[in-house]
Amino acid sequence: MPTAFIQINNLHRKYCEGEQDFSVLKGADMSIQCGETVALLGRSGSGKSTLLNLISGIDHPDSGSVSVNDIELTGLSEQQRTLFRRQHIGFVYQFFNLIPTLTAAENIALILELNNYSARKIKQRVSHLLNEVGLEQRGNSFPDQLSGGEQQRVAIARALAHEPTLVLADEPTGNLDAEMGLRVLALLRQLVVANKGTLILVTHSLAVAKTADRILTLDDGKLAERVGDFAW
Repeated sequence: MPTAFIQINNLHRKYCEGEQDFSVLKGADMSIQCGETVALLGRSGSGKSTLLNLISGIDHPDSGSVSVNDIELTGLSEQQRTLFRRQHIGFVYQFFNLIPTLTAAENIALILELNNYSARKIKQRVSHLLNEVGLEQRGNSFPDQLSGGEQQRVAIARALAHEPTLVLADEPTGNLDAEMGLRVLALLRQLVVANKGTLILVTHSLAVAKTADRILTLDDGKLAERVGDFAW
């Protein structure tokens, strides 16, 4: 068995609201190999987004460890985790999270600018990605001039702009109708696979989860692999 690309061991995370503690993760364990597409399925409030934040280093666990590509994120400083995330991780969100004052092309270019790409490389990369997601004529459009599906395609292009080894998608089809959601999801998987990346797809939809190589469920703070049909 090769070394896991993502390894989570005995992960615990709780939050305090007033005087009460709420445990979201209770000893979660997970291994994901390089190049896999894994769906993370769970009820609303089960901790799926919290887990993504821990894998990306946005959040820090109360205990346990998170390693990505043999780098233990839980042992890095906040600044080091930010740099790692900027260079190696791409995000796709349900509500797109595009910057409204930037055009589609400028939204895609932003992560490249933060990673100090040359102006020539940025122009080439942005043009290539707009073409890949079928928006080569919409680069100068602002987010509010785009449909929901178009905005999500820009968000996918932005997430993949710096060729990350890991893409984290948090309910990426949740704000789209069923047909558009499946089209956008297929595009996301196609581009991640072409980039030889690893994809973790958070969803509450079994139909979306079934498009992945594997399905993991998060229930009562722990992760388990699911095979076959099941219902919440």
